[in-house]
Amino acid sequence: MTKLTPSLVLLVACAPSIDGPSERQRAADREDGARLDVELASLPGVVSAHAGLHRPIADPLAVMPAPPAGAAIVIVVDDKADRTAIEGDARRLVRATAPEVAEPTIVVAVGARRPELVGVGPFRVEAGSRRALVTVLVIALALIAGLAGWIGWDRYTRRGTSAQ
Repeated sequence: MTKLTPSLVLLVACAPSIDGPSERQRAADREDGARLDVELASLPGVVSAHAGLHRPIADPLAVMPAPPAGAAIVIVVDDKADRTAIEGDARRLVRATAPEVAEPTIVVAVGARRPELVGVGPFRVEAGSRRALVTVLVIALALIAGLAGWIGWDRYTRRGTSAQ
């Protein structure tokens, strides 16, 4: 009997873990939440988005009914984003991802400032950087013109000395 006990312990220790329905549901909720994060982050004006889903498991042996499914979503947007449109899009995405969620909790918060862009030639830069870029471009143009003039003058003077 003593020889059987270590073998039994070894057999039980090496047995694979088997996920139950609650573990599988939590994993599905995490995966759907991650997919929802990606979809929400792709909306215009969204800086970041985080979604958490909880869908209960239907236990046929439970006496009490399962609690309702729920979703909590936090979306951080820039200051010029249309928050009502983003909230509406988020509700539609939650309904598409988890139709059993009746009323998701959605918070849309401003967390970033959208920079004002201006055009400087072929470039689009932030309004505060416009003067610095114009200065750099003028200096670069002056250097190019100066180098072209120097090369032209050098060729002209060499041609004049080689003819003599």
